[in-house]
Amino acid sequence: KAKYKALLDGLEAVELNIYELENFFDLSSEFYKKDYLLKDKVLSCFDLQVLSDIAYITDGEHGSPDWDENSNIKYITAEHIKPNYIEDGIFKCISSKQDKKNSRARLLENDVLVYTVGAYAGYVAKAEKHLFPANIPRSVAIIRLRKEIKSEFLSLFMNSKYGYYQTQRFRAGNSQPMLALEKIKQFRIPKLSISFQNEIVKKYNLAYVNRLNSKTFYKEAEELLLKELDLLDFKPSIENISIKSFKESFGNSGRIDSEYYQAKYDELIEHIKKTNFDKLDNIVNIKKSIEPGSEAYQDSGIPFIRVSNVTKFGITDTEIHLSKNILKEEDLQKLYPTKDTILLSKDGTVGIAYKIKNETEMITSGALLHLSIKKDDVLPEYLTLVLNSLIVQLQAQRDAGGSIIQHWKPSEIQEVLIPIIDISIQNQIEEKIKKSFELKEDSKQLLDLAKKAVEIAIEKDEN
Repeated sequence: KAKYKALLDGLEAVELNIYELENFFDLSSEFYKKDYLLKDKVLSCFDLQVLSDIAYITDGEHGSPDWDENSNIKYITAEHIKPNYIEDGIFKCISSKQDKKNSRARLLENDVLVYTVGAYAGYVAKAEKHLFPANIPRSVAIIRLRKEIKSEFLSLFMNSKYGYYQTQRFRAGNSQPMLALEKIKQFRIPKLSISFQNEIVKKYNLAYVNRLNSKTFYKEAEELLLKELDLLDFKPSIENISIKSFKESFGNSGRIDSEYYQAKYDELIEHIKKTNFDKLDNIVNIKKSIEPGSEAYQDSGIPFIRVSNVTKFGITDTEIHLSKNILKEEDLQKLYPTKDTILLSKDGTVGIAYKIKNETEMITSGALLHLSIKKDDVLPEYLTLVLNSLIVQLQAQRDAGGSIIQHWKPSEIQEVLIPIIDISIQNQIEEKIKKSFELKEDSKQLLDLAKKAVEIAIEKDEN
């Protein structure tokens, strides 16, 4: 018996009587993991409410989106939803006709959104009013509360360990996880006092204000850059006809796709050449990372960062890791991005740039290039802003266009033209960018604090 007990102690094994099974009619061992049962036990000490009893729950449009460049109705997809906030960068907009057709999924104040399909199924965020008007696709669910519970509290609870474990428990599928509406309706929410919820809302709202102010500073930096380059009112040409000689076209670029020669690209390049500028290859050293292959992926170890984890505002958590034994220690050290390294995406969604703030142990995919500045007259925050601006985005669009899966060749990236403005203006831009990221970090810390408070209230008490 002692030998068998020692053998079982190291296993993820749970023994249950049939009367201990829950009413979800799920007999899979995954559903009854030790960690899940422990959290169930903590929650069972509370008066619980099932989400379907306190909210209307639905999903979004099941068909294809009807895009409309002249519309202001944002289409919030699953990829925009992060834990406790919505990454409101660039949204595509749908037509008013589709919005009307899918009126049940038109966002309202205090709606709570759930990411339902993909690796991060289970992320939850409140739909903030500055995003309206907006609508959603099928991969997003709406929780529209009916009873006296704060939407900010629900978002924080669902992203806490006592909410998130429920989303992970109910997810179906491995390669493409999915969280069905019927499962979301079964989530259990503890009844905490309104006075406690109000305190939580204060922290949430302060985080929200900081996040908005962060975006204001970033926008000011963008406008300062474009104003300095006389591009603030620049509108890319919509002319789709361009007449060029062989020497001016294929003879010069080697490209035969007509999209490459659109007038808007020529207009931009002509404008940049009126300024002080240089090729990117003369400004930075460019280093490639590795592509280990999916067979090397594991649940723990060194974080493996892909293009989907990178935005111009930061790096999101990854569920993919690599073993420290994948390479020799000295080779691993060479792969870790150092402080002020700029990550630049060259595959998939091309042209995303993010500057690493501190030394960190992570490995990026081969789709992310590492740029390190080698010139004294270019500041890293300034260059990152230029890379994310229309100045470089249009060049990336020109070079990587013409294929279903975009690929921006390193040889093309080296030739990208970068305007170099007066260092005093670069310093002003850098200060605004730094302030923007400080406020963004403050916002994150406030949300983490509020989420931790919810967990403490559940584990100990509200005081």
